[in-house]
Amino acid sequence: MNRQQGSQKSPSRQTGTPEDLWALHGWRHPFLFLHAVFYYGNTRRYINILATTYELIQKYIPLKVYKSRVFQVFLRWMPERYHGKVLTLEDSRRIFALDKDIEVDRKLAHRVLPFEHANQIVIKNPDSIAIGDCGCRLRKKNSCKPVHVCMFIGEPFASYAVAHGKKTLNVHYATREEALAVLQEAHEAGFVHNAYFKDAAGDRLFALCNCCKCCCGVMSITRDFKEFFSHENPEPKMLAPSGFVAVHDLSLCVGCGACSDACPFDAVQCQEEKQPSVIWEKCFGCGICVEKCASRAITLKRDEAKGIPLNLEALLQEDAR
Repeated sequence: MNRQQGSQKSPSRQTGTPEDLWALHGWRHPFLFLHAVFYYGNTRRYINILATTYELIQKYIPLKVYKSRVFQVFLRWMPERYHGKVLTLEDSRRIFALDKDIEVDRKLAHRVLPFEHANQIVIKNPDSIAIGDCGCRLRKKNSCKPVHVCMFIGEPFASYAVAHGKKTLNVHYATREEALAVLQEAHEAGFVHNAYFKDAAGDRLFALCNCCKCCCGVMSITRDFKEFFSHENPEPKMLAPSGFVAVHDLSLCVGCGACSDACPFDAVQCQEEKQPSVIWEKCFGCGICVEKCASRAITLKRDEAKGIPLNLEALLQEDAR
């Protein structure tokens, strides 16, 4: 059963010190505690190290090595412990509508997040929200805009991010209304809403980032993995689909190509007659093409093969049965 605690009139925040992260891990997982201290205390540096390492691997390690059995074990290790779930705009908004702590049943949460680790939907003090600059975009000389789009959700993550990320990522506390405004601006810019989970976060959801294919390291890695392992299983993943897939109504389509240009996963192709088709394997159901289609010819269709949506309202209802 899901556990909900009394709603709070004002955000209940923690100290923003390592003690908060020790309470999360303790002696059960001392190395995850140290990992959390470094990650949440040095998020920009952590992202830079991770992205630089991946770029060096891409540059110097041949493709045949990627496909070796030993290297596949290495490639699967990190994605199992640090990954995201693509959300529709509506499902993203539901996170910021919470006024109580939530903890979805572990088995149900695992169905939403098909990973061995970091697969629990737990949010404590959901009204404690922090917003900061995107560490991935700050690495780019001419990054996509807006940059101030990464959100830490609940405790101890929001307070720790504010305490340690003011100078490096311009992190500050925010209201629900401010978070929803950032979400809407990012959606209109064509960014994908990704809920992130990490073992260093106690296997929980800790952030919602608004990502683009140009700058986001996780989206780049996911795209590259799909190219490397397109016909092999299991395939390393850092993103799980939203549970939806884009569907065109060709009777309404005017063949403008806006959906193909906007798709952050390169999942829409326009044929010779300018009629679009969706590459099912590449579609993550983010809904950006829906937003960009002026003729309203695209809808998101629920697809069980794409997983279960992170729809908190529906999950809590199912959990209560």
